[in-house]
Amino acid sequence: MRIIAPTMVLIILFCVVILSFGDGDREVAQDQEMVKAIGYWIYNDLEKGIAQAEKTGQPMLVVFR
Repeated sequence: MRIIAPTMVLIILFCVVILSFGDGDREVAQDQEMVKAIGYWIYNDLEKGIAQAEKTGQPMLVVFR
């Protein structure tokens, strides 16, 4: 009986952790569509990003994945 209670608590915690994570790929795709629609960020177009940075005189953040 002493082993069953901690084991059940761990199983419940594990399930809560798994369920708390959403569908990451879907959420990223939705965020990317929203940002592209607004036009604030530039995705997958380094030349356009460099031109925009030179035009505005602001720094640029580039993330390589």
